Amino acid sequence: QDEREPGSTPGTPGGEQYTPDASDWSTFYSKAVLENPKNTDHSPDGIFWLDQDDFVPWDGTVYNPEDYTRGELASLICTGNTVRGIYELFYSTNPFADIVNPTKAEVDYWHTVALNHVRAMVGYTEEEYIIRPDKCLHLRALWSTEKYTTRKWDTAKYPGTCEGSTNPHCGAGFIPDIEDQQPYLPDDITHCVKRAGSEGLFNSAKSNIPWSIKWIRPLCYTLGAEGFWGGHTGPWFHRSQFGWDWNDPDPDNGNSNAGLRAKWSGPSGANKYQNPDTATERWQIQREDVKPDPRFTGYECDNIIWNGGVHNATECYDQTMNDDNCGKRFMTMSSGFGCACYPVDMATCEVKNIGNRKTWDFEPVDPTWDGLFVDTTKDFSNSQLPFNGRRCPNIKWQAQAKAGDPAHCLQKIVENDYFGGECGRNFLTWNAANGGCACYPPTQETCTKAESVRESGRQTFELEVDPTYFTPEPTTSPRPTDPPVAPTDSPVAPTSAPVEPTTAP
Repeated sequence: QDEREPGSTPGTPGGEQYTPDASDWSTFYSKAVLENPKNTDHSPDGIFWLDQDDFVPWDGTVYNPEDYTRGELASLICTGNTVRGIYELFYSTNPFADIVNPTKAEVDYWHTVALNHVRAMVGYTEEEYIIRPDKCLHLRALWSTEKYTTRKWDTAKYPGTCEGSTNPHCGAGFIPDIEDQQPYLPDDITHCVKRAGSEGLFNSAKSNIPWSIKWIRPLCYTLGAEGFWGGHTGPWFHRSQFGWDWNDPDPDNGNSNAGLRAKWSGPSGANKYQNPDTATERWQIQREDVKPDPRFTGYECDNIIWNGGVHNATECYDQTMNDDNCGKRFMTMSSGFGCACYPVDMATCEVKNIGNRKTWDFEPVDPTWDGLFVDTTKDFSNSQLPFNGRRCPNIKWQAQAKAGDPAHCLQKIVENDYFGGECGRNFLTWNAANGGCACYPPTQETCTKAESVRESGRQTFELEVDPTYFTPEPTTSPRPTDPPVAPTDSPVAPTSAPVEPTTAP
C-alpha cells in the first residue's frame, strides 16, 4: 500500500523493482556507457552531446493544450533532446545511487517520477492523474515481446506464431498459464491475469542513450507527431498504471534503436481539455494507442484491396483489424470514404500517387536511418533550407525509391544502399507531386538559394545527424549478458491499435 500523500509520486528511489529480472538490459548499459567512448554515465551531465544549457528549467507554468498548436505544445514540453525541467528534477530526486550502473528498481522509479512530471506541466496533478508502475503489466509487456520476437512460446500448449507476421502487435494479448509464469514472478505475486488496457509500440529511442533521458524520444516524438489528443499520446497523460518492456532488436549494432513496448491499464483520468480541431475528426482514427492521422496523403500502396464504404476512419480501422483477410500494417481511404486494406503478408508499402488517397502505417516510424533524419518540423523558407519549390544543383533522381513523404524517401535511399557511393549525406529532395525521391552527389556540400533551382513540388531538406550516432571502435571484449538482479548489485551491462479488450474479460 502506498502511504504517500495524494498527488505525489509513489515509491522511493531504489525501492521496488518492476522490470522483470528476465528482461535483458545488458546492451543498454554497454552501449550507453560501459563500452561507449563518449558518455560517462547515465545522468544528464554524463551525456556527451548535451550541455547543461541544453536543459531548460520549468517554472511551474501549466500549459493548456487548447491554447497551442500541436507543434507549439510539443516545443514547450520537449525542448530539443530533453524535456523541460528534467535536469532539476533528476538532481533533486537523485534516483541513481550509482550513475554508471543504475539498478532496474532505480530506473523504474525514475520513469515514474518523469511521467508524473510531464503530466504536471499540463495541470494533471490530482490523484486520478498520478501514474504508477505495475509489476504484472511489466511482465506482460515482456511476454508479448517474447511471443513476437522469439519462438519460445510457439509450442503445442500455445498454438499460433508471430513468425513472419506483419502485424507489429502480434502477441500483444499473449499471457502464459500460471505454471509457466512462475519462473518470471517476484515473491509477492502468485500469477498475472489479463486486464483491460492497451498497448503502444515505440522505436524512436536509441540503445546507446543513457537511462536518464532514454524515455524522452518515445514521448516527444509521439507528442509532436500526433498532438495531445493523439491515440498513442493519450495513455502517456491519462492512464493510471503502466508496464514497459525495453528491448534491443539488434544487440550487435551500437547505433540500434531501443524498442519500447508500453502496456497501459487502470482507470483513465478525465481529459480536462477539449480538442479544438474537430473538423477533421472523420479522417482521424479515434482509438487509444493508434496514430490518428494518415502517414501518406495522396498515396496508396500497391496490391490494394477495397472493402466497401465507411462513415469515418475509425470504422475503416475497426473493419480492417477484424478482417482476417486484411494485413494489419497498412490501411487506405479514398475521399469518398472508401476503405481498403492490403494482403496479410505485406510488410512494405510501394507507393502509388493517387491524389484523393490517405494511407495509414500502423507500425512505429523509425525517425532515423543510418544516423540521419529529416526534420519536417522546420518551416519552409524561400531564403534557406528547407525549401519548398526549390532543389539543389546536380540532383540525382532514384527511380527505385518512390516515397510517400520525405522521411520515407530517406528510408528508401538507405535501404537501397545509395549512400554506398552514389549519394552524399548532406541533402535530400522529395517531389510531393509524384513521390519522386532524389539525393545529391557526395561532392555537393552546399545548397544556397543562389545556387538552387526553382521547380514546383520539390521539397528539399538538409539531412541532419542524430547526435547519439557514432561509429564504434572495434572491440574484442565479450558482451556481458546477465541483467542486474538486485538493487545492491551493479549491472554488468545493461502506432497501431489497442489490441486487448477494452472491458475486463
